[in-house]
Amino acid sequence: MISYKKIEIFCGTGGVGKTTLATSRALSLSKQGLKVLLITIDPAKRLKQVLGLDESLSGEVIPLKNQGEDFKNLSALLMNPRATLKRMTKLSTEGKELDNPIINILTKPYGGMNEIMAIIEVQYYLKTNDYDCIVLDTPPGKHFIDFLDSSKKIQQFFDKSFIDIFKFLGKKIGESEKAGFLSMLVQSGIKRLLKYLEQVTGENFVNEFIDAVSGLYNNRTSFTEALDFQQHLKRQDFSNWFLVTSVEQQKILEASNLKEGAERFMHSDSFLLVNKSLAPYIDTWRPSSEHIGLVEFREAMKARENAIEQISKDGFKSTLKFPEVLDSEPLEQVKNLTTVWTF
Repeated sequence: MISYKKIEIFCGTGGVGKTTLATSRALSLSKQGLKVLLITIDPAKRLKQVLGLDESLSGEVIPLKNQGEDFKNLSALLMNPRATLKRMTKLSTEGKELDNPIINILTKPYGGMNEIMAIIEVQYYLKTNDYDCIVLDTPPGKHFIDFLDSSKKIQQFFDKSFIDIFKFLGKKIGESEKAGFLSMLVQSGIKRLLKYLEQVTGENFVNEFIDAVSGLYNNRTSFTEALDFQQHLKRQDFSNWFLVTSVEQQKILEASNLKEGAERFMHSDSFLLVNKSLAPYIDTWRPSSEHIGLVEFREAMKARENAIEQISKDGFKSTLKFPEVLDSEPLEQVKNLTTVWTF
């Protein structure tokens, strides 16, 4: 049995069953009596289908006790950047500035700030210390790497090179001060760009731009606190990493590439999860030598499983293999897969 950590990260490319296995892990831990929060920051929100969650509840922590006794300690959260902004607003005296067209666009799925807002959200729930474990279902492929790099983006945005602008924006901005801010932009060479964008987007663009930057600055505490998250990920006593793949040759290659991109964050408590593994069936299947085609097929399948074993040797603590589950209902698949975690 794998010991749980405060945060457990599930990553993988699309179509390998990452969300299903993350949910099975969360359910397995909750059945042990642990209080667990399952968060998906994947814009596709596959978790919604797996657990039958209402899309309108995105951004809210949803207790799952109505799903049955096994779910009484488990809650789920569909990540919603707009809901995160609203919560940040409650902590800021200037939160109204976040109701801004530019920020609204940036916080749409794949709008540019989704990963940053996800880090803020996860860090918030870590800080509350309300849960024994947070299981994190991350975006697939490149978007997962973008998520890991988000703290770097936060740091760069609040870098000392912005300090003069932020000092200015630390004041209450009135019309005359906005004019002063524009003068500063002239000196920095940005005015030409802003004027061009204003022609494309409308005459209110510059004011909206100033309000957007001001709103982010006035909520800088939420952003800078999220920088701690990256350090949590690197702590072996605080996090478990699970890379999910399947026995398809292309998926194996994608998993290897994904691990290479995330190596600077991962540590030795990293596990390879093989979904829809056929190993138990292959080991017991002995086709007659007269059926050459079946023999060759068995050997080809064994070769795929062996390729997985090779990846496992390259930096993973161990490998867990999850069998193909034929239940038509996603939640029943999850329930059946929880047994693998107890071995």
